[in-house]
Amino acid sequence: MSQEFAPPATKMFQRLWQAQGGKCALCGKPMPSTRFAVGHATVWKKQRPTFDHIHALARGGPDDESNLQLAHAVCNKRKGKG
Repeated sequence: MSQEFAPPATKMFQRLWQAQGGKCALCGKPMPSTRFAVGHATVWKKQRPTFDHIHALARGGPDDESNLQLAHAVCNKRKGKG
């Protein structure tokens, strides 16, 4: 018997991806869905989708799906430095 299995983070990622239409919540530009959607590993490293806490955990934001959005790795890093 075959069973579909996806870790909770993967299912959450899929829900957020659908809700955001595959676009970065911070810059609004499309995010690549796979490593092979971009030409080079360095580009993937910067443009890959990451989980971003809308309200930072360090500032008391909750660690649950209601406080998460997807963002390019570089946008998420830039936000963290701001």
